[in-house]
Amino acid sequence: MSEKKEDLNTARICVMVLLPTITLVCGVLPTWLAQIFKWDKKTIDGLKGKRAQCYFSLILCFAGGVLMATVFMHLLPELENDCKEQVEIGNLPDLGEAVPWATLFLSCGFFFVYFVEELAHSFVTWQKKGTSFKPSIAEVEMNSGTAKYTVEGPNKTGVTDGSLRVQVGCCAVQDHIILDEDDNSVMSNVRNVLTILALSCHCFFEGFAVGMEDTTAGIWYLFSAVSSHKYVLSFCIGVEMLACNTKTILIYIYTGIFGLSSTFGIAGGWIIVETGSEGAEKHAAAVVLQGMAMGTIVYVTFFEILQNEKAKRQNSYLQLASVIIGFVSMSLLMSLGKSHQYIE
Repeated sequence: MSEKKEDLNTARICVMVLLPTITLVCGVLPTWLAQIFKWDKKTIDGLKGKRAQCYFSLILCFAGGVLMATVFMHLLPELENDCKEQVEIGNLPDLGEAVPWATLFLSCGFFFVYFVEELAHSFVTWQKKGTSFKPSIAEVEMNSGTAKYTVEGPNKTGVTDGSLRVQVGCCAVQDHIILDEDDNSVMSNVRNVLTILALSCHCFFEGFAVGMEDTTAGIWYLFSAVSSHKYVLSFCIGVEMLACNTKTILIYIYTGIFGLSSTFGIAGGWIIVETGSEGAEKHAAAVVLQGMAMGTIVYVTFFEILQNEKAKRQNSYLQLASVIIGFVSMSLLMSLGKSHQYIE
């Protein structure tokens, strides 16, 4: 095995371990802090207050800028070169400038993830109807920047075992996923696991893009880009689970599933790359899948991060500045990395 391939495999393995581990830590961190410092309900609500949400929003906008730079300054140019090579080999027809293959594959990935997200939304809607009989429902609204609790049913005095509702995507709660807190029901826990899987679908495809990277620097660039928003999202989910009195063991399970989704994606991309080295035709399939994985990142960037944060209208100019800073920072980092490779 060549030294270069050893470095690539080492980088993939490191990312496969780091992503789920840090995601798990971020998800259970609110629970740890609450147990250590004996937080009361008022302190927990403060994590969902206007100031805290403003900070989360700026971090996510920075992450959006990082993802934009990763796609348009790093991944897309590489994909265009790969597509040109496939045309020269004969695996893709040469249609001139009429069909930009790289953009086409990216668009296919974008629409595919859009479709998958709509399926997840349909599942959430079906699940919501199936649990509408619950006597007590805790609803967390974060779009306004404040925590708002409403109780439905005969129990009007407080929320004890309500449902956890988080968005299919990022912190701004718009479409809600419901996690049942009926611990005596096996089917309730099964529904919760399926809910987390629906939340994790785009993370799998992001991991797929990481696994298919063919340079060590590229793997770490993508790791940084994915981490910049995945860890914030995991922390927000942890806060929501803490607010809804979710059992600690279930927090570990749900956050672990959310973290492992990227790991499975990286493993899938790695397998495609390894099998693709056997022949040019398989390599062409790898190029197509890599383009589709890029479409996932574009979808996450614009639909699940920037669109949701812009809708909040909280310090919009600071949000714009955060996006620009993220974009410029990642672009400079990649430029420095390429310059270092040229010097070597």
